[in-house]
Amino acid sequence: MSQVQSSHSRRNFIKGAGLAGLAGTLLPGQAVSAQVKPDNRAKNLIFLVVDGMCHGTLGLAHHWNERNKGKLLNWMNLSQRADLRRCTQDTASLNSPVTDSAAAASSWGSGHRVNNGSINTAPDGESLTPLFVRAKRAGKRTGLVTTCTVSHATPAGFAANAANRSDQEAIVAQYLDREIDLLMGGGSKFFTQVEEGGKQVDYFNAFADAGYGVARNREQLKKQAKIDKKLLGIFAEGHMPYAIDRKNDTSLADTPGLAAMFKAALTNLEGSPSGFALQVEAGRVDHAGHANDPGAILHELLEFDNCIPIALDFIEKHPDTMLIVTTDHGTGGCQLDGSGRGYRDSGPALDRINQFKYSFEWLEERFRSAGEFNPDLFREATGITPAEKQSADIQAAIDNPRVNYLNSRMTRAFDDELKKICSVGWTSNNHTSENVDLFLMGAGPEQLPGYIRNNELHGIMVDTLQI
Repeated sequence: MSQVQSSHSRRNFIKGAGLAGLAGTLLPGQAVSAQVKPDNRAKNLIFLVVDGMCHGTLGLAHHWNERNKGKLLNWMNLSQRADLRRCTQDTASLNSPVTDSAAAASSWGSGHRVNNGSINTAPDGESLTPLFVRAKRAGKRTGLVTTCTVSHATPAGFAANAANRSDQEAIVAQYLDREIDLLMGGGSKFFTQVEEGGKQVDYFNAFADAGYGVARNREQLKKQAKIDKKLLGIFAEGHMPYAIDRKNDTSLADTPGLAAMFKAALTNLEGSPSGFALQVEAGRVDHAGHANDPGAILHELLEFDNCIPIALDFIEKHPDTMLIVTTDHGTGGCQLDGSGRGYRDSGPALDRINQFKYSFEWLEERFRSAGEFNPDLFREATGITPAEKQSADIQAAIDNPRVNYLNSRMTRAFDDELKKICSVGWTSNNHTSENVDLFLMGAGPEQLPGYIRNNELHGIMVDTLQI
């Protein structure tokens, strides 16, 4: 938060949005639910969401995987299954055809479309009951896994209420108050909070005192996941490092990736007698799209793709599990552009994405820490030799305290070089309004309508889980 929230105001906020005070009326998303037969009810829910995936991003990763790995993405294999139910999903928010992640997650979480920037909060201030609060009332364990901060918009949309998505300290406090059983991701900076009177409160200690096992690295996660207790795993001060950086920076080797966190979450939750509801988010696909970073977005999507067989293996062993795979919106308008005569250079250009060793965010952190642009490090990370003017422009951005997103400045400064290398194009640094795929496997309705609005998925989940 930009301002410190007092203990009194935070607790009043939680009380106003607490379990007893949340709206319990029939939700719009429940009125359009698909038919679920009694023997297709679900004990468990796994909700896999890749934040900010354009169809072009999927195509980019698909063709890269075929050329470099000689096989289809797991996403493509899933789409070919005869037992898959699928539809097109409209992603709009209440006040815009282009949603943000808070409104998108709230549509799934509450069954209501809300304004961009708010989490399960109606325009009149009414707090709407999140899906995982319903699951807790039904005796299910709940879990949120993300590569963003755990209090970020998408996970919060399943379990919290906030008029402003930036109130991440208050969201952390709500997770504890609502006893969300498992939390994994980044965001340690939101766990040390200053309360009324200047007292500092360590929420790591507060979660531990409430019976949570706490993990701060990969080895601790492996150990804590096997213990039958609630689990808090926080592995970065802010968002988790990009997959491409964890792949090439040995100092990040102790940071778990999304697939490792997903496996640990299933290990921890699967013994719940009444079942569980688990949301798993590849949140940094969106961030790479905002930054127009081709290497980062490719490896983030590949990491998400590795989660699909983990989920399919689980539902094969636990057929009373509902699996949803989807995205909330597109970001950046990423796509592989045609290049060369007859577009024959497009494939080799795509292969050259392999020369990117680190994200532009990784470079930004090092340039800001040193206070200067390092052309040799830039060349090592990207394969691009900066021109004198480009180096001067980036140095000016480093020296300017008003520049917040240096990574985006760099991708814009080297836009021509990046396009020549890998032929990846972008429409903007913003979200896009495209309709997206929605996949359903396992328990649940035998078929889906061909088209649904994002908030209508809520009713399908509520009916299938009987919560």
